[in-house]
Amino acid sequence: MRVKLTRYNGVLKVDIGGTLYDPLSFKSFRANPKNVSEFYNAGVRLFSVLSSGIICALGVPYSLYGESWVGENEYDFSAIDRQMDMFIENAPEGYFALMLQIDTRDWYLKLHPEVPNSFTHLSQIACDETWKKQAADYLKAAITHCEEKYGDRIYGYFILGGMTTEWFSGSDYEAPHPIKEKAYQRWTGDEHAKLPDKTRLDSTGDAFLSADEDDIRVFRKFHSGIVADLILYFAEQAQSIVKHNKLIGVYYGYLFECAGWPLYNHAILEYEKVYSSPDIDMISSPSAYAYRKIQDPSAFMTTQKTLDAHNKLYFLEFDHRTHVAPGVVNEPPVGGGNQKLTVIPGGKNAYQNETETLNVMYRDFLLCNANKMALWWFDMFDGWFRGDSMMNAVAHMLQIQNKLSKLPTQSVGDLAVFAEGNSLYRVRKTSRVGLHALDHILRVLAECGVGYHVYSMMDMRLAETDNYKAYLFVNQYDIPSEAKTLITARLQKRGKTAIWLYAPNYATDGKNNVDNISAWTGIKTVESNLSHGGIVFNGNTTVYNVEGPYFSIADEHATPLAYYQDGTVAAAYKRIDGCISVYVSTCNLPSDLLREIVRLAGCFIYSESPRVYVYPNSASIGVYNASETEATISVQQDGTYEDLIENVRYTSKDGKLTLPKKEMNAFLLIKE
Repeated sequence: MRVKLTRYNGVLKVDIGGTLYDPLSFKSFRANPKNVSEFYNAGVRLFSVLSSGIICALGVPYSLYGESWVGENEYDFSAIDRQMDMFIENAPEGYFALMLQIDTRDWYLKLHPEVPNSFTHLSQIACDETWKKQAADYLKAAITHCEEKYGDRIYGYFILGGMTTEWFSGSDYEAPHPIKEKAYQRWTGDEHAKLPDKTRLDSTGDAFLSADEDDIRVFRKFHSGIVADLILYFAEQAQSIVKHNKLIGVYYGYLFECAGWPLYNHAILEYEKVYSSPDIDMISSPSAYAYRKIQDPSAFMTTQKTLDAHNKLYFLEFDHRTHVAPGVVNEPPVGGGNQKLTVIPGGKNAYQNETETLNVMYRDFLLCNANKMALWWFDMFDGWFRGDSMMNAVAHMLQIQNKLSKLPTQSVGDLAVFAEGNSLYRVRKTSRVGLHALDHILRVLAECGVGYHVYSMMDMRLAETDNYKAYLFVNQYDIPSEAKTLITARLQKRGKTAIWLYAPNYATDGKNNVDNISAWTGIKTVESNLSHGGIVFNGNTTVYNVEGPYFSIADEHATPLAYYQDGTVAAAYKRIDGCISVYVSTCNLPSDLLREIVRLAGCFIYSESPRVYVYPNSASIGVYNASETEATISVQQDGTYEDLIENVRYTSKDGKLTLPKKEMNAFLLIKE
């Protein structure tokens, strides 16, 4: 059976033998006849099947169906068969993505005491050829078994590895290991090369590494690279069996979620390798953890538009703590070296009632719909969604998606946001710059009211990135010559607006020179080792607690937009050769300042309220009203709009559409 991704009316679908399926799916660590049949009866037809006997961070097995990799070249696939048979019985017309874990088992660690546990110390074992081959042999044997027995029911495979199955090198904290050091020596071509010690790697100081710390940058490129290469190795091994007739996916590349030290420890910075690989079809991540409260906007962890632009299916995982979700696993812990937790994370922030849960379920659905993303509901340890209202909501979302699938759908938005991993090799691990520039920027983007898409720097070469009025560059501290050529060509072509944050070009080639900022932005910038205080805009002061260096603008030809508390200019713009160059000398910016900048660029602004979040595409407009009053949004065409969630109609006037304050904060509007 051939499975592929097919773009229909602008949106990627799972194409199973010529039949297109909306990518709305189910996953559970405790899949059982009850929860599988509940989601199946709601209309779900795509299911994830996790097979693993490995102990998770909560001290219990990922699956209760047992282990299938039981010894060296020894497999017991009855564990997979029992679970697959249960799924098929309770989802008779369903299709399945099997999730296989390649990590070291306890028996393997006993036989090979010289190697680390890949679940906790992935980077230290990533270059061990013996383990890699045995894990690949297991992966291929499991896929071969499943293809022979269930091939007409399986649409793909997810390859799981590392901490929490997300390819995190979670507990080695970049620490050296003989296996890793030998690989580093081969990689550098220096048989005497040593891995930097922890004191050096965890050093404090200015935000950017100095020239004499370049060995840290080199090491970190190796550290992240070996994990990305490991993922691609296993993907290639899987493809050797399925030969691109089934979809292959992983959890990986959480650039925005892991924005501080985890980006370095977890080895994420080479994510572009994986996202651009022809052997990878699907990427998954949970919904961003910092944006899950009832008043939040929801957000993704990745450069989501990168995945869609490269025809990869991005599954957003809804694993929020619903009002009925248990706070602990009701099973005796097995224990072991993988256990780190005793209670399910997030339980203290569980939603208080059914109304809150339903609001957030629909809010994530709005985010996915607007950005043409896939979505699965993760019933982690069973009971997350047990209730008629929640299952009715799942069924309703499937019905809405089916209706929207008939409409031609394109991305809309005037702002392209570019982030990257490469520049972060120049940033000190202990710095808070990444937190502000990546994690915290997501709230600013949601609050400013403009339609936007998040790309990675490698996407600058794509023709579709020419379709924006403004470009926000959040962390381009080291800009290679090729990227400079692409950026210059893209921005100067039609008089675009470029918005640069903090230190663009400052650390290129490790030179750490403020003149690089001035030359690149066209706006004279000066450097200080003393903070200028918070940034002041519209009478409000916002403070970003980061290390030096500190920058301000000293350009009499630039128009100031915001000041620091000490009176120096924090943000300004200048018209250069028909383009607008905007420089904001902080590593983030207030959402109302960004709104005024994109207004200057001619971008369409849907919402002027920071608590009215808008999720638009060409077919629909999602709105989530987290304010205490009715919501007013701007629309580009007057008319009557139908809310597909509650089947109510609203009429706009003079480009304004007013939506009432009610229990359901979410609206999904289509123009009649």
